Amino acid sequence: MSSPKLTRNDWINSAMNVLATGGIDLVRVDNLAKEMKITRGSFYYHFENRQELLQAILERWRIKATEAVIESLKKRSLNTREQLIELITLPYKGERSFEAASIEISLRAWARRDPMAKAAVEEVDSYRISYIEKLFMEMKHPQEQASDLAYLIYSYMVANSLMGDKDDPQSKADRARRLALFLSDNCPLTNCQHRLQGHASGG
Repeated sequence: MSSPKLTRNDWINSAMNVLATGGIDLVRVDNLAKEMKITRGSFYYHFENRQELLQAILERWRIKATEAVIESLKKRSLNTREQLIELITLPYKGERSFEAASIEISLRAWARRDPMAKAAVEEVDSYRISYIEKLFMEMKHPQEQASDLAYLIYSYMVANSLMGDKDDPQSKADRARRLALFLSDNCPLTNCQHRLQGHASGG
């Protein structure tokens, strides 16, 4: 039997493109086959059914948009604050970032009504928040405060992906960078030399 021209990844890529532009309800075998101008047979060469494709979409998103991003930041020898700045400004860098944001919006809408997607989104959210929390702990914030700051940063990132495009990407990136600098430059509430000096001088 000869191998079909399209690979499993081709089907996943096409599915994610449709997800980003039209939502999960349009991610169906007939629609994808029509988009790629090929028969349904190629799909069933790579997948048992649509459910398996949906699982592959979630797995691809988890690896590409989360684990790969974090590993890349760690390997680039960035210090803790630079990692935070790079992470929070990442959504505003290029066309690929816009596509990634579109996929996330559709995924979160999907997760509101599908247990499998909801579990995947919750796992990714937890993984990302944990990473940000560790960055703040490396900046000497106590665990509880680091957790709160991580939740604040992540909530900001998610909210921005849902908001309109009134500001241009550079303005959004500049604002995100200022926020990261503000939070990273403010030393922990406990054992803060600046705060202690202020009290000592009567400030």
